[in-house]
Parts: sequence; C-alpha cells; structure tokens
Amino acid sequence: MTEPVPVPFFTTAELARAAGVTRRTVMHYAEVGLLAPDQVTASGRALYGPYAMRLLRDILDLRALGVPLDEVADMVRLRRATHTVEGLYRHDWTRADIPLSDERLRVVHARLRDLNAAYDRQAENLKRFDRWLTKRFTGVEGLDAGPPPEDEEPELDV
Repeated sequence: MTEPVPVPFFTTAELARAAGVTRRTVMHYAEVGLLAPDQVTASGRALYGPYAMRLLRDILDLRALGVPLDEVADMVRLRRATHTVEGLYRHDWTRADIPLSDERLRVVHARLRDLNAAYDRQAENLKRFDRWLTKRFTGVEGLDAGPPPEDEEPELDV
C-alpha cells in the first residue's frame, strides 16, 4: 500500500513571491476573504495549499479585467467548494456545498458569459495586432522604425 504524498504548503511570503505580488497583496486578499489559508499553524502562521496559487492568479486576472471584488469572492467560493486543496475537481460535490444563493450564482454566470463574449470578440483582433507588431518590430527595420504609415495600421474592432 502506498502512503499518501504530503501536500506542500506555502507561507504568505512564498505564495506572494511565486505569484509575483507583494506579501501585503496576499494578506489583503486574505483579510477581505478572497484567499483563505488552508491551514494555520499553532503559532498563527497562515499556510496555503497548491490550489491557492491558482486562486491567487485567478483573483489577479479577474481584478485586472475589472471584475468587482464581491463577484471575485463568489467565484473563489465556488471554486473552493468544487475543488480539493490540491486543486483536483471534486466529483462528489453537491449544491449544498456551494455557499452562494441562486441569485449570486446567476450574477457569477452572467459575468462569466460577459467575459467569454468579450474574449471571443477580441481574440482575433489581438492575434492580428500581435502579428502586425511582430512584423513591424522584429523585422529588418528594427524597433526604431518609427510610426507605421496610415495604410499599414492594423484594423481593430472595438
């Protein structure tokens, strides 16, 4: 019989360093309830499991996309209810495990649909713009090629 592999836990500073944010950022998200420690030591040190890194990156991405903190918190609660500390999807979760009302779930669903629609609208534009920039600034002309002529500007649907 194989023994279970111990789950690696991160201190606040380790989690912050790995995510590229300050320790204070992690502490702030913990204080406002967005990022709860998975364990707390006898001395009061917060420890975060591997899934906390994914949640922290999700929080940072959602905030960068302009999602309000209350909706980010709901998304984190939903994720925590349906995933283990290791980040594995829990196939045994039930509706009772989700600490959100149907109304809050509808708000989360609407926000996710809006984000997906915006991504779909912008995906091809971003690829086209990236191709234009790559061609313009990595070719023979180099970085000091100057502004593009008006007839070469990429079309961006906004």
